[in-house]
Amino acid sequence: MMILKEKILHNLLKLFYKARFKFGYTYENFDPNRLDPYVLLGNHSSLNDGLYTALPLERYPYPVINVFMFTSPLMRFVLNHLIKSIPKRKGQSDISTIKAMLDIIKTEKRGVMIFPEGNSSFFGKESPIPYSTAKFLKKVKLDVVIAHVNGGYLCSPRWAKKPSRKGLFEVNFKTLYKAEELDNVSVEELDIKIVEALRFNDFDWNRNQKHIYPSKTKALGLERFIYACPHCGEIHCISTKGNKIYCKYCGEIAHFNDYSLIEGVPFDNLIDWDIYQKSRLPYFINRTFLSKGKLYSVDMTSLKSTFFGKQSIELKDRSINFVSNKQTLNISIDEIVNLVLVKHNDLAFDYQDKTYYVRIDNPMLFLDIINYKIKELK
Repeated sequence: MMILKEKILHNLLKLFYKARFKFGYTYENFDPNRLDPYVLLGNHSSLNDGLYTALPLERYPYPVINVFMFTSPLMRFVLNHLIKSIPKRKGQSDISTIKAMLDIIKTEKRGVMIFPEGNSSFFGKESPIPYSTAKFLKKVKLDVVIAHVNGGYLCSPRWAKKPSRKGLFEVNFKTLYKAEELDNVSVEELDIKIVEALRFNDFDWNRNQKHIYPSKTKALGLERFIYACPHCGEIHCISTKGNKIYCKYCGEIAHFNDYSLIEGVPFDNLIDWDIYQKSRLPYFINRTFLSKGKLYSVDMTSLKSTFFGKQSIELKDRSINFVSNKQTLNISIDEIVNLVLVKHNDLAFDYQDKTYYVRIDNPMLFLDIINYKIKELK
């Protein structure tokens, strides 16, 4: 059972989330009051999946969370005290994370919660799931439980400045395999079953379900992730206001309806919009792109960050340049490693044995262009 301190903090978290959203929890061949360790796998639809997934569980498994979530003092408190979590850096070796999970299972007799995609959804559907997940499950030989979420992305899109209050999170818990069944399942078969179980597309789901996601600010922040206009083909031209989406050259081009589907452009969802915008990159790859942001370095041992000030950012040719009133940092793109988008709009990367992240106005545009240029270099 939960210790008293853990139970109090857990209940406070319940009050916070249930005041903001609607939750529909269902269970198939799974008891939320079970106390023994198991592995819980979830699809990664929003940044806070590890928190609300744990709410109905009497003895929740410790979630594996992106290490950059711990760089915020507030989130570090939440993840260390309210929902104790295991840090994992996307794009780097799983060895230390696996050791931490095995230690928790062995010494604390506690389960672990894994979001195998590693990064919460950018555009409303699943990301590739590593084969190593199935290998880990075969190693630990615990019950495998799925927490499948519909509506999580529509409630709280990765790019959004404000979530849809009272939007619906539909969470179904289901036992995929009992521990004793895993001996008779190959790694290949287990991998296929995991991928099938965690597949989701919030736009397809709500096109049929038609749940209303009430908000007057659904579009705010979309320009962080969407950068191309389907009408004129330009990029780096999107802005938002309320539920409406604008192009610098075309004016109002689209809006989100009550069901968080898009009207006004050739597609009603962000998944297809992203496919379109990536197809436009080759036509603009030699352009110079300007943005603004805040630059930080991170000590990956203490997870404390150092602020380098507000930056004028220039992406030109093979370099990205950060200019503040105190210093200039010129980074060659071909020396950037472990580039990932974390949180809402932070681009994290390693450069010359140091770890940085930049909180930037349009992270997806810069992420896509840098990745495109890196691919060209190979």
